[in-house]
Amino acid sequence: MRRLAAPTLLAALVGTTLLAAGMVAAHGEDDSLSGIRGLLGGFDVRVSSSFMHSIGAILLVGGLLKLHSHLRKVTQDENELTRQLLACRLVWVGVAMNLIGGLMRLFEPGHPSLLEFFADRWVTVMLAKHAFVLLMAGTSIHATLESGTPSARLLSARMALASVVVIGALGALAGVISTTV
Repeated sequence: MRRLAAPTLLAALVGTTLLAAGMVAAHGEDDSLSGIRGLLGGFDVRVSSSFMHSIGAILLVGGLLKLHSHLRKVTQDENELTRQLLACRLVWVGVAMNLIGGLMRLFEPGHPSLLEFFADRWVTVMLAKHAFVLLMAGTSIHATLESGTPSARLLSARMALASVVVIGALGALAGVISTTV
């Protein structure tokens, strides 16, 4: 029963992300603050979403680095197992905070429509970036599962860390695009 929990949670996270993306896909056309945009568009909520998104990313990367370090050692020392548990918790909390904060940001006023995929370069870069975010979240979660072999978990941790580098580069590119357009 415990083995089913992680895939179910991952499917729920992906499903929620896709559902929320569908709900906000056309929100760039109307700048009025009504409904969920009015609730999540306030300044205090925008600060909270930015905080959750950023701190979640920091916790996630810290947990991944610690988990990667542990998986390279693969010892059965009790202290190492405790450190692995802490790293796994950091990864899970980081993924959850990052995704919740990111989903909240979709509803901010002035956010471009996701339907402008080919018309707006910033939207194109951000959607590509977030495809890597989903890859990173999936591989991060796989790296925490004890059911996998240490080598497969290590590969997942490395893929997640490589995705972090690509995410950072695409984020920087999106920042340049948004200031030049």
